[in-house]
Order: sequence, then C-alpha cells, then structure tokens
Amino acid sequence: MKRDRLLVERILSTLRADSQASMTDIQLSKALGNVDASRLSHHLLLLQDHGLVEKTPNMSWRLTWNGHDRADGAATA
Repeated sequence: MKRDRLLVERILSTLRADSQASMTDIQLSKALGNVDASRLSHHLLLLQDHGLVEKTPNMSWRLTWNGHDRADGAATA
C-alpha cells in the first residue's frame, strides 16, 4: 500500500481538533468520511512508527508532542 500524505495530514488534523484528545479507529474512520479500515490502520501505524501518534491504554489514538507540532505546522502551511 502506498503512503498517502494527504490522509496522514487529515488524520493529524482530525486528532488535533478532537475535544476528547483521542479517538478510536472507528471514530477516526467516521470523522474522515469512512476511510477503509485497512488503509486507516496502515497509516496510523506509519504515524506511530514516526512518533506522531500513540495508542492509549483504552485503545484510542492520540497525538504525541511531535504529532501536535506536526499538526500545527500543517495547519499553518
């Protein structure tokens, strides 16, 4: 599967905008317009590899400090 930079930025900005500060895979998929589960999972793992997101104990995804910095930069770009 090819990396989709637009989807990566959309994931980061969606997590950044969430009032609860974390989202499950299902919540993220719905917020992104029902992105295919395998495609979303692949990109979340890529973001995790890069240290931009992490999985919380309750199985949600949240931005790391670096993820917030990246999302802030993408928002101003």
